[in-house]
Amino acid sequence: MKHRLVALTAILAVALTGGCGAIGSAAAGGVPIAKTATAVATPAAGESAKESVKDGGDLPDPCTLLDSGDVADLTGREVTQVDEDGGGSGDTTRHCQWQQSGGQVAIFLTRTTAEDFDVTIAEAEWVDGVGQDAYAHSGHLYVLHGTVQIDVYSRGASDEQNLDDAKEIAQALIPLI
Repeated sequence: MKHRLVALTAILAVALTGGCGAIGSAAAGGVPIAKTATAVATPAAGESAKESVKDGGDLPDPCTLLDSGDVADLTGREVTQVDEDGGGSGDTTRHCQWQQSGGQVAIFLTRTTAEDFDVTIAEAEWVDGVGQDAYAHSGHLYVLHGTVQIDVYSRGASDEQNLDDAKEIAQALIPLI
């Protein structure tokens, strides 16, 4: 009987505290965090299935998620150079930077939690329609996708257009992570 009571207490504690990140996010003006299904693309003949790393596993090299043509299409600016991070398996942060004629795009992928993601500064502007939760600050768009924080920095146009480009880039990345 005592073991059942301990187990029930533990389950109740998890159930009562599990949604705190969503409540804190909504209170801060953000989009409530919703549970989403993990999408796994169906592989073509001869290819292996790529599993999502949004909730665990090694972060991918962002330079392999989008190529120079993708970045040029998303921003309207030609890519002149790609700077890779040189990281590897097990790194908790990965990044890639595309130098462009008249601008640049940088993507940073970092492991996080919903609670840590919600710790922002007062000047952050919450952004709807991207990932589970998103905000913009200092030219960066920060998007929560499972346990991955996607940080997209786009420079080369107006602030409004840079944010729109960052949103499109983040939306293109989400199914690939």
